[in-house]
Amino acid sequence: QWLMIDSDRRPGAMANDTRDNVPRVSSRYSIVVYDDADIRSIDCEDIDQVIGQIHPDRVNWITIRDVHNEDELRRLLAVFDVDPFLVVEMLDERRMQFEIEYENCIYLEYLVPYLNPHVRQLERSSGSFILGANFVILYENDLHGLFARTRRRVVGMQTRVQQNGPDYLLYLLLRAVIVEHFQESFRQMTGQLEVLEDNVLEGQGRESVYREILATREELKSWNEPLLEMEGFLEYVKDAESKFISAENARHFTKSLYREFESLLSYHDRMRGYLTEIMGLHMANIERRASRVTQLLTVIATVFLPITFIASIYGMNFEYMPELTKPWGYPAVLLLMASVAIGLLAFMKRRGWF
Repeated sequence: QWLMIDSDRRPGAMANDTRDNVPRVSSRYSIVVYDDADIRSIDCEDIDQVIGQIHPDRVNWITIRDVHNEDELRRLLAVFDVDPFLVVEMLDERRMQFEIEYENCIYLEYLVPYLNPHVRQLERSSGSFILGANFVILYENDLHGLFARTRRRVVGMQTRVQQNGPDYLLYLLLRAVIVEHFQESFRQMTGQLEVLEDNVLEGQGRESVYREILATREELKSWNEPLLEMEGFLEYVKDAESKFISAENARHFTKSLYREFESLLSYHDRMRGYLTEIMGLHMANIERRASRVTQLLTVIATVFLPITFIASIYGMNFEYMPELTKPWGYPAVLLLMASVAIGLLAFMKRRGWF
């Protein structure tokens, strides 16, 4: 009864095998077709094979990865009678916004931080969802495989997706973006902030540390807008009666998913506050460093002030001055100057001025 071909597994792997925790992508085209009775997952060679596997009486989840051929994407959208102008928006990686639903679909873009498991660094991953009456088209701009685990769970019948429509599938995909990637990446960013704090405390106000703070600030600030855009979509689901999202599944978006987004926004605000504290520590280091320089200059000026006074007196051109004609007069004045300087230094050291 069941035909399950999971593209994210090696040939012969069992459906419940979860030993490989790193998402892998072996095909740029795939389709999952299901109803309440069965489910099929198929890797495809090209867009024509994808179109040939579409079943109008079932839910069709089509995934296109890192394909930038406008003609292929237009042909796919034409099968579902979706306006082809969406192809331009799908291929434009600079945009990130939620559009009000169209006549035959809802179009939603995503931008998430992706933690590369090989280099343990954050990368930007973007794409879009198109939700229709009997389909979800997932377009990924990169081959990061963000939704590989969700696909395994769906094909492995570990979700309730077969008892629901494509709107529930969209909910699972959005939740995968939130739980598996935003939260994991934010934890990674928190670790980076802790390392940055240590660098600030050891950096003593160096310019390189300041540039590192600014770079971290720009990285952190860039994730606020994608979260707000996603939140805007959830607000739309909550306030509008979308014909593509049922009332039953809308509760998943407006309660569970909305709560996750609120938690992420709070997490983001806490990291912004943490970064502000780190910036405050850096500015305090700079002020402390400047204070030490000012203190040193003050000590030097204080020591040389009486010496300069004595030298200025003996620099006056009077004929009759004490010790002016004495052979010991010059070394006596030098000794006086040295005594004054040493005495001032000892006094300031005892008072703890430096």
